[in-house]
Amino acid sequence: MPARAPQLIRTPVAPGLTRAWSVEAVQAHESELFAGGVDAYGLMERAGEAAFDELRRRWPEARRLAVLVGPGQNGGDGLVIARLAHRAGLEVTLLGWQQPEFHGSAAHAWAALRDVMPSVEVASDAGVVTGALASADVVVDALFGIGLSRPIGGNAAEFLERVGQALDGMAEGPGVLAVDLPSGVNADTGARDPLTLSADVTVTFLGIKRGLVTGPALAACGERVLAELGHPLVHQSGGVALLPGGLHLGARSRDSHKGSFGTVLVVAGNRGMPGAARLSAEAALRAGAGKVIVATHPAHAATLNVGRPELIVHGIENARDLLRLAGEATSVVVGPGLGCDGWAVEAWRALRDCPLPLVVDADALRLLGPQSLEERDAVVTPHPGEAAAMLECATAEINTDRLDSARTLAERFGCAVVLKGAGSVLTDGERLAVCQRGTAALATAGSGDVLAGVLGAFLGMGLSRFTAMEAAVCVHAEAGEIEADRHGEWGMAAAELCDSIRAVVNGGTVSGGWRLAEPSSREGGDD
Repeated sequence: MPARAPQLIRTPVAPGLTRAWSVEAVQAHESELFAGGVDAYGLMERAGEAAFDELRRRWPEARRLAVLVGPGQNGGDGLVIARLAHRAGLEVTLLGWQQPEFHGSAAHAWAALRDVMPSVEVASDAGVVTGALASADVVVDALFGIGLSRPIGGNAAEFLERVGQALDGMAEGPGVLAVDLPSGVNADTGARDPLTLSADVTVTFLGIKRGLVTGPALAACGERVLAELGHPLVHQSGGVALLPGGLHLGARSRDSHKGSFGTVLVVAGNRGMPGAARLSAEAALRAGAGKVIVATHPAHAATLNVGRPELIVHGIENARDLLRLAGEATSVVVGPGLGCDGWAVEAWRALRDCPLPLVVDADALRLLGPQSLEERDAVVTPHPGEAAAMLECATAEINTDRLDSARTLAERFGCAVVLKGAGSVLTDGERLAVCQRGTAALATAGSGDVLAGVLGAFLGMGLSRFTAMEAAVCVHAEAGEIEADRHGEWGMAAAELCDSIRAVVNGGTVSGGWRLAEPSSREGGDD
């Protein structure tokens, strides 16, 4: 083993951006605020101000707003935004499926809006709705808030469908700002109703909701902004840990040598699939591993390291050859391009009792049985389709609640889990964390093989299992962001990640993930 694990340096981040909360926790926080004397309508005012400030920051030239208003407190936030916009000289139209009967703080917001716009009503006529959307510079989605946990139906569904069709039919549609969360997103699970409007920016209040950090909801959120309204949720216990990125390795000691940084054994690449092995191995090297050994099918062993002679490649014929190589390693990655034939099965069986930290990826996931990794220092790294096969369910079920799916995988197989995808979920059965970095550019063949190699490198260096998982997922995600920033999201090849991985582990990165809203310039509410 390496003499000492490398130092992992974390970029400081605002406490509010480090945890996500359940609906129950958010509601309990609000109840505590109100019981302690915080005025509910005053808090709504702050929420509306924060959202309007973000709207002006993002669309400073906007002159016409269409505000979609629902009957609850989320609709009340929209009414505050409408009043602020009117006072700023913007043309405002309220749209909805009905004229709501507002209650509580929303009723106060409605009265305050009628004071400055006496004739204002919530329009529901199809022609008016279509016309208002066509002329709007920005659409404010304040229909549903965190209380929505069922499919949207009835008149609300018809209204949202009409809005969605109108926006989809525009060559250059208006910007869309979601208030607290896009209407139709489940604030606890991240599940997304088919009628959900996709936003350009989502401004969420008090604390980050669990449903906004992983899964289908991410495609609807756009840029994500947290407005704490002067009452952050950070004092609450619990919540889900968020990984904001900004991790890199500390400086190497001047007297270090290749043995100081571990040896990764990559068991991968069946006949006809050498690329997966090469990607994983080169990623491990670029992440900082001192040495990388590739155990692969003899058919291509002679050519696998062409162009990357630093890789030590062995064609393995049997389990004895593989165990001999494992004796030189400090971690093992198994699965990329492994296949499921007799050669693959023999390789997997040879590693079942290997005591080294183990990354199980791709084809090797199909060879696992329940509890087969119990008491092993192992991590499985499935994408949603592989996770569905492991749990014998549909892929849609995995993405309906990714946090719960990751926990179930850890319990069933007795190991740590990285459930890949938008907002990768990490768990070791006790701790739970979600990566907030990444890009759609990573949705390409071989990207997962690269991640497996990076994780193998960090485990081989001696980082603890969960720390290695955190570092690998964030480094991989930020490398993708760097490539997307340079060249765009389309057309990235997984091999192009490797140079950016080297940049990230040395401290290079780009901005991404959540942003904390700037404090409002107003003092208190707008009376």
